[in-house]
Amino acid sequence: MVDKPRLHVLGKKKKLEQDLAHISQEMYKRNAELASTNRTLSLLRTIDTLVLQSHDSLKVLCGQVSQAIIKDSDYPLVAIFVKESSHSVLALHGWSVSDNFVLKDIEELQKILEVESLEAKVEHQHGFVHLDAMSDAKLAHSTGATPEVVTELRTSLPVKSLYASKLMVRQKQVGLMVFGFLDKLDSLRDNDQALIERLSDAVGVAVDSKLLFEENQRVLGQLQKTNQKLRELDEAKDEFISMASHQLRTPLTTVKGYVSMVLEGDAGKVQEPQRKLLDQAFLSSQRMVYLIADLLNVSRLRTGKFVIDAAPTNLADVVEGEIRQLKETAKSRNLEMTYNKPKDFPNLMLDDTKIRQVIMNFADNAVYYTPSGGHISVNLVEKPESVEFTVVDDGIGVPKAEQHHMFSKFYRAGNAKKARPDGTGLGLFMAQKVIVAQGGAIIFRSEEGKGSTFGFSFSKEKLKVPAHIKATSAVAKGEPAEAHSLL
Repeated sequence: MVDKPRLHVLGKKKKLEQDLAHISQEMYKRNAELASTNRTLSLLRTIDTLVLQSHDSLKVLCGQVSQAIIKDSDYPLVAIFVKESSHSVLALHGWSVSDNFVLKDIEELQKILEVESLEAKVEHQHGFVHLDAMSDAKLAHSTGATPEVVTELRTSLPVKSLYASKLMVRQKQVGLMVFGFLDKLDSLRDNDQALIERLSDAVGVAVDSKLLFEENQRVLGQLQKTNQKLRELDEAKDEFISMASHQLRTPLTTVKGYVSMVLEGDAGKVQEPQRKLLDQAFLSSQRMVYLIADLLNVSRLRTGKFVIDAAPTNLADVVEGEIRQLKETAKSRNLEMTYNKPKDFPNLMLDDTKIRQVIMNFADNAVYYTPSGGHISVNLVEKPESVEFTVVDDGIGVPKAEQHHMFSKFYRAGNAKKARPDGTGLGLFMAQKVIVAQGGAIIFRSEEGKGSTFGFSFSKEKLKVPAHIKATSAVAKGEPAEAHSLL
C-alpha cells in the first residue's frame, strides 16, 4: 500500500511532465510560426530588392520573383500571369519549378499552365484546379500538347493541384499568381494561406509598378518620336520661310525703289491725289520689308546667325521717322496719333535697323487694333538711369488668359485674329528677341476692351556710346534706313 505522501509526489511529477509537454508543444508551435514569419519576411525583402534593382523587362522580373519564391518555399511550382491592359487576357510572364524536378519540355509546361480551367478561375478571388482530375487526353487537347508529352510532364513534375490567387492593386486586378501542390487539395493550410496572401500583395504591387514604368517608358518613347517629327517639321518650315523670304526680298526692294522714285518726281510731277495713293503703296511695301526681315531673323535665330549690329543711334529721330510713315494711315482710320519728340536725346549703341522694326511693329499694331475714334500715344522718355519707349492705345486689348503667350512665336490672341486675320504672330516674338539681345526689357500691359501698352526700356549706362566712336551723319540726322539695310 502506497502512502499518501508518495502519491502526492507522483501526482506532482505527472503534472510537471504534462506541463513540460504542453510548454514544449507551445514552443514548437511558436518556433514554427516564427520560422514561417521569418521566411515570409525574407521573401518580401527579396521581392522588394528585385523590384528596386531590376532594370529588365516585366517578364524578366516575374521570372526572378517566381524563382525567389521557389527557392525559399516548399512549393514545387510558381507561375505569374499578368494582365497588361484593362482589356487584355492573362499572359504567362514568369514561372519556376523546384530543383527537385527535372523538366525536359519547358515549352509544353507553359501550355499546361494555361489550361482553360485555370483561366476560368480569374473570375473568382482564388481557387483550385485539379490537374489529376483531367485525363491526359483532355489535358493534351486543351493545351495542344501531345499525350506523350503530357504523360512525361506528369512524371517529371507530379503537380496535382494548382491554386490561383488574384494580384490586386487599388481594387484593380493586374495579374494572377499560381502555386503548384503535389497533393490534391480543396483548401489551403493556415501557414500557406497567410504566406500566399502576403506574397500576392507584394507581387501585385511589384507587377503594377513595373507595368506603370513600362507604360511611362512607352509613352515617353512615343513623345520623343513625336517631338523629333515636330522638330523636323519646324526645321523644314524655317527653311521654307528663309528661302521664300530671300526670294521675295529682291522684287519687293525693286517695287519700293520705283515707288520712291515716282514720289520724288523722277517720272514727272505728282499730283496730290496720286501722292496719297503712292504714299500708301510705299508704306505697304515698307511693312512688307519689315515682315520679310522678321521672317529672315526667325531663320537666323535657328541657325545662330542672328547678330546685333550696334552703332550710335538717336532713338528720338528714329521714332519720329517711323511714326511719320504711320500718321497718314492712322488719320485714314480716324485715329489720333501723337508723339512729342524729346529734345537733346542721348545717342545710344543700338542696332538701328532692328530697333526700327520693333518701333514700327508696336505702332502698327496699335493702329490696326484700335477702333475708329481712338487715340494712340507714342512716348519716349529719358530717365536718370534709363530710356523708355511706349506705345499706348485704347484699343481692343489682350484677354488676360492669353497674355502670357503674347511673345511666343506665331501666337496671336483670339480677338486679334478677328480684327486682323492676315497677321503672322512674328512681330512681338522678334521684338522681344531684338530688345533682350541688346540688353533691354520689354514693357507690356493690357486690359481687354480698354487698350494696351507695348514698349521697351534700356539702361543708358549699358548702351552708352564709347568716346572713340562718333555718330555717323546719317544717324545724327535720323535718316530712315534703306530697304536693303533692313534686310
